[in-house]
Amino acid sequence: MSTEEINGWFYVNQNREKQGPYSVAEFKALADDGIIRAETLIWSHGYENWLPARELAGLISNPEETPPSQPEAKTEPKAEPETKPEAKTETQAEAKPIVPPQEGDKKELTPATSPPSSSSPAPDSLAQPASPASQIESSSQPIKDPSSPASTTEAAAPSSKPKALPDVELKPRKGSFLFARILRGTLISLILGAATAVGCALAGLTPFIGLAAFALFLGFFIYLGLVAFRKERYEMTESNVICHQGSLTSDRTTDIDICNITHVELTLPWLRHKLFGIGTVAIHSAGNAQPIVFRAIKKPLETYEQIQTRLKLNGYQLEQKELLHEESPALIGVLLNMVRIAFGLFVIFSLISSSLVGAFSEIDSAALHSLLPIVSIVLLIIMIASLIILFLDMRKRTYRVYDDVVTYEKGFLTRVKAFIPYENIADAATNRTFIDRLLNLYEVVISCQGSSKEIKFQFLKNGIFLTECIEKLITAANSKPSPAERLQNSESSTSTLSTRKEPSLIRPEEAWIADLKMHGMRVFLPLLILIPVFPLFIAVMIRSFIKVHCTSYTVRSGFIGHSFRFLNTVDREFAYDKITGLVVKENLFDRMFGTFTLRFWSIGSSQSLELAHVHHSQVDLDSLLKQIGIPTEYEHTREIPTKFSPLSWLRAHCYGLFATLLLAIGAALAAFFLEENIVYAVSGVIFIIPLINFVHSWLFYSKQAVSLHDHHIEAVQGIISRHSYFTRYRNIKKRLTTVYPGGSDGSLKIFVAGEQTLGVQVQQSETKGQAKAVMPCSFTLGFLPDVLQQSQFLDDVLAGRAEVQDESKSPEPATLIAESKRGLGNSLVTLILGSIILFPLLPFLIFTLPLTILGIKRWRYRLEAGRIVSSWGLLFKKQESILLDRVDSQQQQQGLLGKMFKNGTVKIMTAGSSQPDLVMNAAMSYQTLSQEIKKITKKS
Repeated sequence: MSTEEINGWFYVNQNREKQGPYSVAEFKALADDGIIRAETLIWSHGYENWLPARELAGLISNPEETPPSQPEAKTEPKAEPETKPEAKTETQAEAKPIVPPQEGDKKELTPATSPPSSSSPAPDSLAQPASPASQIESSSQPIKDPSSPASTTEAAAPSSKPKALPDVELKPRKGSFLFARILRGTLISLILGAATAVGCALAGLTPFIGLAAFALFLGFFIYLGLVAFRKERYEMTESNVICHQGSLTSDRTTDIDICNITHVELTLPWLRHKLFGIGTVAIHSAGNAQPIVFRAIKKPLETYEQIQTRLKLNGYQLEQKELLHEESPALIGVLLNMVRIAFGLFVIFSLISSSLVGAFSEIDSAALHSLLPIVSIVLLIIMIASLIILFLDMRKRTYRVYDDVVTYEKGFLTRVKAFIPYENIADAATNRTFIDRLLNLYEVVISCQGSSKEIKFQFLKNGIFLTECIEKLITAANSKPSPAERLQNSESSTSTLSTRKEPSLIRPEEAWIADLKMHGMRVFLPLLILIPVFPLFIAVMIRSFIKVHCTSYTVRSGFIGHSFRFLNTVDREFAYDKITGLVVKENLFDRMFGTFTLRFWSIGSSQSLELAHVHHSQVDLDSLLKQIGIPTEYEHTREIPTKFSPLSWLRAHCYGLFATLLLAIGAALAAFFLEENIVYAVSGVIFIIPLINFVHSWLFYSKQAVSLHDHHIEAVQGIISRHSYFTRYRNIKKRLTTVYPGGSDGSLKIFVAGEQTLGVQVQQSETKGQAKAVMPCSFTLGFLPDVLQQSQFLDDVLAGRAEVQDESKSPEPATLIAESKRGLGNSLVTLILGSIILFPLLPFLIFTLPLTILGIKRWRYRLEAGRIVSSWGLLFKKQESILLDRVDSQQQQQGLLGKMFKNGTVKIMTAGSSQPDLVMNAAMSYQTLSQEIKKITKKS
């Protein structure tokens, strides 16, 4: 054992990993930062075994939580005299030295045969230490020394209220942060310098100008990297995680509420972590497609543990008391994957080798011909080494499901570890290809809250059991308050946001349970129209037959499931608590056979789940609505009327009608010069399109019905194909109101948490990706009278400021907290530059310039008590609003034009979105808006 290990101190982190050795000063600093707490297990040379940090005098400075005791040569620790905690000053507490173990010291611990090895990890049987906020059950479990499995200890720690952690500010390691940027800048500078040298040579100038250009460009890129490093910093406060970034011409700040963190991932790059001790921590949230990334930071493990601690202080459990399931990829699955990858690499190797042989055969050089085998061998060695590393990497993967968190670890050289709190698991899916079924393998996909937040566990033998464990977690989370609710109900909560109280979900024992199938005749009858195209008819019939007989639906006490089993197997499940909306679809064929289709939206999946063409008699729709939190019995209902008229239709379609009129005039003029008889035909075809649209709108909106109930909104639309929308108020994230020109009526678009994916799945090397277009879950209500007042009332209902009653009205206008205009200079510069670049548009500046000025002057951003409102528009007045309690994260940024005109942009994100839900562009008071939003939405 080295001198450093003999004199050093060690501790066990929350992931059962032994950290150290540390000097006494470093160890004390870790305790002061809250990384080592009272219940953290520590050890140094001379101790018989691991012991809680509270047993070491002078290490934990808070006497209220951890009364210090000097280790003495007695069987019982010395009793501390009763002293008021206030009597000790912080200086006195910190001045007390850490007392190392003395010879003859005795603790209530079982002796160990040898001290723990500095190279071995903490014992796997060691229960992970929990935060002071919870009962430390793990301290009473046996603790095994890595080098002596027989050693055990028992220690108990009382639960105590967690203390707030100090704010932490981090910066990347300078060299690691700049390396990639300088390397990229060097390559670009080489290309630009070489191009300059060639140009100079062609022009008869000295090629050394290219070298000067290379040096100039490289210096510029280095300067850009230094500016980016100066602006890059990360903050962790009691309730927020903040990332500051920027470049030469821009600044950006992203702020995530800790309550909204869904997934934290730690990456320890092999060589850089070994040499410099750096790593990367990625923090995902429900409302931001791109995570906050702490890049190239020192002591990444400690930061990772601090995030866990702060999550606990903000209502998450993360105790990991009970391990439900642990699994790693099966060897047969890993080998199968290696065969697939090896085949692909072999094809690439063959193509490269044949290309090199063809190229070298054209060159008459013995040296080059002798170089060809060397190049081929090097390529082959690189590919074989890559395969070996990939094999070892996959064998190192471990997936664990605890009673309150899902964790995974992977990596052979570069190590990755992550955790997902069970409160944020939205749904789970099980996928199997035909080969997987032959080999009895599974792929389990876990979706977090937020669009496209999927984590794949591949090549598992016990995938079904893993999915069942995750289902238990989801069901348990549904019956408990969310972290934000737990924090809001705590004594420390200072949130002033008024939120509407929602009914709880139905109890599992009262849930309606069923197994459903598609109605065969409903699926096959519409296909008869394809009989004239007989080959297509046969192909579609076979596909539909497989779909009907291989698809099944399940309704259980905690989730709704969709299963498809043919050559491939796909099982998907939506937890009730994560379902944000239900769409009931019925068309003419459904009414013939008494069927309908139920489409469920979820906050955690980018694809909706459908129960297609199920018979009415099989579905207890009222019970199903109750299970997703939508009561079918309510005291109050407010009907929102629809007011359709030819005049309102003309106002709603004035832009389209104007374009149609211009098209008709152009067609008539063209026809006049060609042949006079065509004028009537062309004009008739052009004008019949608006007529069809008018008839459709009249029939469509005359059937529209919108109702506000006590806890949800219900909307029915359609003519032949009818859609009924059901969503709880708490799942409505924003609304967009449009007022038609010359009146007060208009449309109301309601956005529900979650997104839908349009696209097809494509295969990638290791995971399944998607070529997709994402659209928000929403529905639009048209031709509503007094639409601004209706929208304001809906906001008040969502915020709990108004009750749903026919005679009720909106309360007094909400208090205005901050207001900002939109900067004019940004849009004018963009318009003028764009018109110059697209020079045919330059003459139109006489029209576009005043219209742009008038339009920008109409923009207003308002922060009111309870909501954010953005309004704009000349003819069509638009207003967009988001309730403040829906805000998941925000981003503040300022570009070159913003710096020039002293304005900036604030982006607001809500849960379940991959794009910002509200963007306040070029706001003059952007800093005030951002700070006030952060202050109000702060959960503690």
